[in-house]
Amino acid sequence: MSRVFSITIAAATATIFVVAVPRTLAAQPFEGAVTMRMSAKGANGLQRQEMEYLVRNGKVRVSMGGPAGAMSLLSVPQEQKVYVLIAAQKSYMEMPIAGAASSVAAKPPTDAKITRTGRLETVAGYSCEHVTVASAAQTVDLCLAKGLGGYVNPLASMPRSSEPAWQQMLTADGGFPLKVTMADGSVPLEVVKIEKKKLANDLFSVPLNYTKLEMPHRR
Repeated sequence: MSRVFSITIAAATATIFVVAVPRTLAAQPFEGAVTMRMSAKGANGLQRQEMEYLVRNGKVRVSMGGPAGAMSLLSVPQEQKVYVLIAAQKSYMEMPIAGAASSVAAKPPTDAKITRTGRLETVAGYSCEHVTVASAAQTVDLCLAKGLGGYVNPLASMPRSSEPAWQQMLTADGGFPLKVTMADGSVPLEVVKIEKKKLANDLFSVPLNYTKLEMPHRR
């Protein structure tokens, strides 16, 4: 299986890429669930994985599967912390949001040219605008929607070598990516369902029966 989908405890201790919440949000913040389909080419062909992305009051929880069992990333701006929840071990780790955000560039390469095409598309019932970001290294088409809050990229917890390159094209005020299309036509990310609904408070907190693990020291 591709390294992109090899979600392990060690990988979860790496950097999490947090993009700032857009300033131009609707008066009523989005609360609900977003289902994403992630795709990547591996040794056995195209690998796909769906992830559940939950949003409530600025908090974000992204739930994934993996060889070690279900894993969730919980971003809590009110506490300035990101928690890694490991269901199989009933344990968790934590790191400061500031440290996670500052260690990865939350902006496109300096030579990137951003073009808002004005072309709209409806993805999972939401309208998004196609924005082309071109640099010497790559060209990416991002279909960005407003009103869904800031985007926390869970795959950025993987080592930098396996990190999707398109994530560097996201800008702090660009919006939420509903669809990402590479120059070769491949689609590494596409939102397949958006449900606006009330979510329980306990989905955005560490379970009381979880044991805290220390973050391993990175080389």
